[in-house]
Amino acid sequence: MENNRKSLDEFCSNFLKVHNSHSNFNHYYHMDTPFSVVLETYRSDLEKRYFKIVNFSPDAFSQALIDDEEILNAMLKRPLHQHDFFEFMFVQQGEVAFKIENTERIYPAGTGCIVNCNLRHLEKLSKDFRIFFLNLSKGYVKQLLESASELYFSIENNSSLHTLFQFLYENASDENLTKKEYLDFFPVFHNKDSYEAIYELEEKIAKILFSPVAGSSFFINGYIYQLFDYLSNKELYHTTTVDIDYNNDFLIFTKLTHLLEDSERQLSRHELSRLLNYSGDYLNRISKKYTGMTLFEYSMTFIIRKAEFYLLKTDDSISHIISRLGFTNRTHFYNIFYSKHKMTPKEYRQKYVQDSYDKNK
Repeated sequence: MENNRKSLDEFCSNFLKVHNSHSNFNHYYHMDTPFSVVLETYRSDLEKRYFKIVNFSPDAFSQALIDDEEILNAMLKRPLHQHDFFEFMFVQQGEVAFKIENTERIYPAGTGCIVNCNLRHLEKLSKDFRIFFLNLSKGYVKQLLESASELYFSIENNSSLHTLFQFLYENASDENLTKKEYLDFFPVFHNKDSYEAIYELEEKIAKILFSPVAGSSFFINGYIYQLFDYLSNKELYHTTTVDIDYNNDFLIFTKLTHLLEDSERQLSRHELSRLLNYSGDYLNRISKKYTGMTLFEYSMTFIIRKAEFYLLKTDDSISHIISRLGFTNRTHFYNIFYSKHKMTPKEYRQKYVQDSYDKNK
């Protein structure tokens, strides 16, 4: 493995053409291969910190480990970059501060994004991480999408793929497209281990690129298609198309709302802060900004909605429902429920179950 005083851009020039390398504003990367995989690892928790990068492509394999403090410090000042290919980023371990134009977004393990060719961006060396990058040329994306018309099995015609494929197709087909946008992936709350399946697919792709055999090109296409299918499954991931003018607060509010919708119980401010990687005070300000309610008040609207459902659609006891929703204080739940409906949960169940019965007579 290389371990010298090369800069990161000098190493990248082994598998990418780096333009504007002396610019402090923007570097531009060009890829000659249809696709490639890049694995990046940053560790600062050891006695000697390091940055490791590995590249797999149909044409080449290369790797380097950078542990020279002068180079690592210089990497902290790297300018943003963009490229003429799609970049799929998935955080396998740790947490990444990802700068997109003038906005910084936090991506914990199990999350990621696909950026189009018009966005300047950069993964910052702030927290320890392991990132999987899948780089796809425009030509390869168009070829992959066009081959979808020749699929043999009905299960392969998954309509949930439309958002992701539409994003890729529009960006790959229009050479004059100037829109700055990306797709954001965030796992459904109850799907905490979702990234394991993604990780396995990523490992398969990397292994084929490292040691190809007859038919590997077909396997690569299939694994990439499966990867997109998994990320497009609404039961597993939330996918949001983000325009660069898309307000950062609103994206976080969208993720907050998805979490509250997905959870079967109340989530504390501390839990929400941990899951979203933003402080509780910041999440509270965002909640107030878009709903006029505090974070607690907003989260309770989802809990009460779930309580209403369980009261009317199940025979569960009220005590069981309260426990199921994560309350340890029965009186606290009763007070919140009464403040909205002006009746107890028992009275609510009796009234609306009876009303439903009368309507169906």
